[in-house]
Order: sequence, then structure tokens, then C-alpha cells
Amino acid sequence: MNDNEKEIFERLVAAESSVKSLHKRVDRHDALIESIQNMTQEMKHLREDVNKVAEAVDEIEKKPAKRWDSVIAAILAAVGGGLGGAIISSIIGG
Repeated sequence: MNDNEKEIFERLVAAESSVKSLHKRVDRHDALIESIQNMTQEMKHLREDVNKVAEAVDEIEKKPAKRWDSVIAAILAAVGGGLGGAIISSIIGG
């Protein structure tokens, strides 16, 4: 084997080694990309769950306000009915 052939052989061996190394790196990158995609899906599901919890909390927070509105409406109806009754009673009876 002459010097030229020896140099070509060494370069070929170096190129093959480099290609093998690149394949290993690509395989690791593929695994990382797959992990990132899985994490992204899990984050989407987590965000959906958090949104559901936030909606439930909003509903729970609104219940006391709705009850208070009902109490105020009942008080106003009672006062209005009492005043109306008193006015009618004084007109009729008085």
C-alpha cells in the first residue's frame, strides 16, 4: 500500500468514525425530542385540568354572592310588601 492509499484509508476510517458518532448523537437527540413532545402533551393536559379547577373555584366564589343577592331581594320584598300593606291599610282604614 503506497502513501496515497494509506492516507485515503485513514481518512475513510476517520469519516466512518465520525459518521458513527453523529448517528449516536442523532439517536440521543431523537430521544430528547420525544421526551420534550411528551412533556408538552402533559403540560397541555395539566393546563386543561388547572382551567377546570379555576372554573370550579369561580363557581364556588359566586355562590355566597348569589345567596346574598337572594337575601337582599327577600328583605326588599318584605319591606316593600309591608310598606305597601301599611299604605293600603291607611287609605282603606283611615
